[in-house]
Amino acid sequence: MKKNMLTILVIILCVVNLTLSAYIVFTVVPNAQRTDNLITRIMQIIDLELESPLPPNINNTYDIENIEKYELEDMTTNVAAGSDGKAHFAKITASLTINNADEDYAKLNPKVETMKSDITSIIKTNVSKYNNEQLGTPEVKKAVKEQIVTDIQTLFNSTFIVDVTVDYLIQ
Repeated sequence: MKKNMLTILVIILCVVNLTLSAYIVFTVVPNAQRTDNLITRIMQIIDLELESPLPPNINNTYDIENIEKYELEDMTTNVAAGSDGKAHFAKITASLTINNADEDYAKLNPKVETMKSDITSIIKTNVSKYNNEQLGTPEVKKAVKEQIVTDIQTLFNSTFIVDVTVDYLIQ
């Protein structure tokens, strides 16, 4: 009789073990895999942001005495549709901050005038991505400015243009 009770106890423990193993396989493991995929994606995004599209070994520091301003003409562009459903546009005033002590200055500064339409297009494209409510927030203003600087530096493949001043009036 004792042997039968012991056998039944072992069978019950095996069934419980099998049940818990099935629970782990079907619920815990997929969640762990999804978490691992999420962490992998986040790490890939961080790695992408750490890589610069600009050539390596470019010195991003400059003295204020070596700065020139290049004024662009006023421009107007449509902005994305907002929550009110009305069409809005932005009147943009922009200027480039150029480091005249940069090694690429002599070679690329004359190209700024000839590339003015491309620079204007970059500015309009980056401003028109957002709607009128978003363009009023400081975070979006900063993001637009940073993206414009990055795009212009990528266009010239140099950092002799160190900053851009962008102001817009939305109507």
